[in-house]
Amino acid sequence: MRIGFLSEYDPERIEFAKANGFTSVELATSYFKDPPDYVPPADGWKQKAQAVKAAYDEAGITISCIGAFYVNHMDPEISEKAGESVRNAILFAEETGVGVVAGFAGRLLGEPLEASIPRFKEIWGAHARFADDHGIRIAFECCPMGAYNTPSGGINCISTPDMYERCLDSVDSTALGLEWDPSHLVPLLVDPIVNIREFGDRIYHVHAKGARINWDIAARKGFWFPGAVEHCFPGFGDEDWGLIIKELRRAGYNGDLNIEGWHDAVFRDKRGMTPEDIPDPARGPKAPDLEDAGLIIAKNHLQQWCPPGF
Repeated sequence: MRIGFLSEYDPERIEFAKANGFTSVELATSYFKDPPDYVPPADGWKQKAQAVKAAYDEAGITISCIGAFYVNHMDPEISEKAGESVRNAILFAEETGVGVVAGFAGRLLGEPLEASIPRFKEIWGAHARFADDHGIRIAFECCPMGAYNTPSGGINCISTPDMYERCLDSVDSTALGLEWDPSHLVPLLVDPIVNIREFGDRIYHVHAKGARINWDIAARKGFWFPGAVEHCFPGFGDEDWGLIIKELRRAGYNGDLNIEGWHDAVFRDKRGMTPEDIPDPARGPKAPDLEDAGLIIAKNHLQQWCPPGF
């Protein structure tokens, strides 16, 4: 298993990854806000895509997944563009030899989760056929995207284990699977090990991110309160990564672990803060940028169960 992190294409981040022993990346592409010129349908995208791949190859870094369509595919105002982004991501993955593309499933807003299943079957049945034709698998991130780490108000119907099963069973194709992440299970009080045992054969990509339940806050204020549950880098959460990695291997997963940063309350970038933002300026002139420190700490934690070459 290789260990990496999520990143847009950036030569500086490639150098950081190489210098610190990361050997994998989930390549994040912004199809909606500002599509890069190395993905379809940009002119000359194939040549540029090969240049991107070559940059990672030269650094000894594998692109494990294309993160591409984290939007609500069931929103009628963007559904056509969302569908194009899925197909374009599949074409880009095929061109660069990456086997998995990832994103959200979408959801009918204001409806119970199960109300989205017929629409899921319609949308993703078609995408599954396209993916099968091109030899690519689609992995759904299981982030609830709702209030306080719950599905309430979220835009992603694949957000509980029951919905993993019901949605995947609704489409007769193994092109569809999961971008598995234990940080979305801990807040639901779902055991990650039990979840792997149930869905291991449909785990196509793994986000390495943790979550911690702060029981002191939850006991006083409940789970629907800021800080009751917080996401964090692996090693700072309630999940046991040694057992998770062992269970993933038992299930036959030999893919990569890509650390998803940006969520840790402490190990994150503090750019833009001034001494006035710090309650006690005597403690320091400025909060340090710790995002990269968190990535390195997480890699070292995961490396215990993923020795190089294994």
